[in-house]
Amino acid sequence: MEIDCQCEFGYELQLVIPYAYYLYKNNLLKQTASTFFTKELYYFSNNHEEKYSKRECIEPNNVPNKYPHVTELNYDEYLPPPYKDNFKNDYFIFDKPIMIIHNKYNEEWLGPPINFIDKDTLEQIFSTFHSKYQIIYIRPQSNHIVSDGCEIFDLKEKELFSVYGILDGNELYKEVKDKYNISNFNHFQLLLHSNCDHFISVQGGNSVLASYFGGTNIIFAREGHELECNSYNGHYKKYSNCNVMHSNNYAEFIELIKSNY
Repeated sequence: MEIDCQCEFGYELQLVIPYAYYLYKNNLLKQTASTFFTKELYYFSNNHEEKYSKRECIEPNNVPNKYPHVTELNYDEYLPPPYKDNFKNDYFIFDKPIMIIHNKYNEEWLGPPINFIDKDTLEQIFSTFHSKYQIIYIRPQSNHIVSDGCEIFDLKEKELFSVYGILDGNELYKEVKDKYNISNFNHFQLLLHSNCDHFISVQGGNSVLASYFGGTNIIFAREGHELECNSYNGHYKKYSNCNVMHSNNYAEFIELIKSNY
């Protein structure tokens, strides 16, 4: 069986890769193909081609599950790869446990940003948890990911990093990629996430990735089909038995983080 994927990052993690890994475990996987920066996501594939430079808003072909906006998926041929077991490492070890915060601030559905953690809320999280955790903040630069066509804007949050000792994921990647022979930003994220149990994320592909490594993932989602179909309480919990929670307003989001972290 051959897998060929150019869909959105989240769709690929939800629908395509678990099928590809199922095929691999059953000796049925012949070849995989996807966008640039995906070799490590398909680490189990002996024949993987990175052939697309842009992602498209399309449903994946030739997979049992073609649409993720349901509470539960069809799990008959579905096996998420054990990324944490495969990529756990001694590169990212700190004096405190790691907390990874994913964020985005970009065009959504041809309109302005909607599902993002604003600067004031970020500062509340930073000020509350910087002494307990080594916080690593991930909002990827455009050159670190394969574009899906959405414009990225400036949230002006970087001025907070030095105040609270926050590590910028973009800068950390630049510092360590050659030292640890890290191929690309997705490879970096796999390594980093494998050493973490405390995740904060926002609606979109980042929240799918953050649900692949066990532990707890608290998602901010103001809008999205995930809320309509209740998938955060469904298949999101199946990628790695992650304790997935979500909120659609900042006050409740902060309280959810405080009560769990």
